[in-house]
Amino acid sequence: MTKEELKKHINVIIEKTFETLEMVYNNREYKGPDEPKGFTKGGSRLVFPSYYKEGKATETRISEQELRFAFVEAFNKYCDAANGPNLFYSIETPTKRKYTNFSNDKKPHEDENGRSAEFDLVIFNENGERKCLIEFKANNADEHDHWKDFVKLNNSNEGGEDVLRYFVEIIKSYTEEGKKSTIKSLQGKLEHNEGNLKAYFFCYALEGKSTRGNKNLSGDKNISNRFQ
Repeated sequence: MTKEELKKHINVIIEKTFETLEMVYNNREYKGPDEPKGFTKGGSRLVFPSYYKEGKATETRISEQELRFAFVEAFNKYCDAANGPNLFYSIETPTKRKYTNFSNDKKPHEDENGRSAEFDLVIFNENGERKCLIEFKANNADEHDHWKDFVKLNNSNEGGEDVLRYFVEIIKSYTEEGKKSTIKSLQGKLEHNEGNLKAYFFCYALEGKSTRGNKNLSGDKNISNRFQ
């Protein structure tokens, strides 16, 4: 399977992941005080849980864990379908290299005296080769959190040009102001992406208009036209 063929497969899986998350969010534990309670069977048994205060649900908890599990569900369905690709995955996969400054505000970087980090998910081909590295995020995490992911994804020692790299994020709601904030935030984070490898960015808003799109994070920083 070529890199471009694999990319087409991964892009479809991400789209199916977002479709699942939309359905799951509409079937979440807490929809508001006037909404009916209970779950309906849909395309997934995953549920967004609630935060509680004094024994009462107050708001929906949205985290990258739901994103990750929805991706794995979509991945398995896609690969198990007739003529699906023969791919495999691992979770919290140790990096090949060691890093430092991942737990403070200093510049994170590769360091042979550091410690192994982890990729949220790695996809393998049938020969056991790492072919795709994926990081998941939720709710527009702070710059340092994104910076750490970019350092790992953009390290050629974690695989060369033939390895795909993805940064996938979900946010609660979409507004024009939020869109501008996200773009500004990402543009700042792009300053830390110092290599020449490509990482593709996808973001989805659970409420409001989708900010779905992909972006070569190592190239042109004018990403506003990627938010549709």
